[in-house]
Amino acid sequence: MLSFGTDLGQVKFTKSFLSQNFNMKDFGEVDVILGIMIRCIDNGLILSQCDYIKKELKRFNNFDCKPISTPFDASLKLEKNIGELVSQLEYARVIGYLMYAMSCTRSNIAFPVSKLSRYTSNPTHMHWHAVGRVLKYVKSSINYGLYYSSHPFVLEGFSYASWITNSKGHSSTSGWIFTLGGGAVYWGSEKQTI
Repeated sequence: MLSFGTDLGQVKFTKSFLSQNFNMKDFGEVDVILGIMIRCIDNGLILSQCDYIKKELKRFNNFDCKPISTPFDASLKLEKNIGELVSQLEYARVIGYLMYAMSCTRSNIAFPVSKLSRYTSNPTHMHWHAVGRVLKYVKSSINYGLYYSSHPFVLEGFSYASWITNSKGHSSTSGWIFTLGGGAVYWGSEKQTI
């Protein structure tokens, strides 16, 4: 469990209360939790997963891949596989790793990961090629993370939409992200059939 706050007295009170009711140990100031590195700097926090990403890229034999600057080829039209599936279990593992990175510190891969996760049950070589591109992008941006500053503490929202990108299914994709203090706090996307 990680406890933090702007009032050190309240943080100490909470830890004292919890330790009276539960068997727990205080490990002091956190540097890594659940694969997320936390670095305190003068005016904020930086959350990143560079060590987790390195470990997973090695696990999937992509650590030495050639980095690229974009995670997805917009001209690529992914479709359902009606033929033979290709390494479905391994595909699901890679998608799971990318989803964890996306949900913690890497919101910049949310679009391709959500799109590719639709084909987890029956991937083809084309889907694998697209996943490989995301892995190459993650390698090129391995040190990216979330930066939360203390000033200004403003909630902002942004959205995007791609109308009828799937001409066969007449579907569109939209997404959104909310930031607080400059760092992402909530994001999502959805596919709609028109």
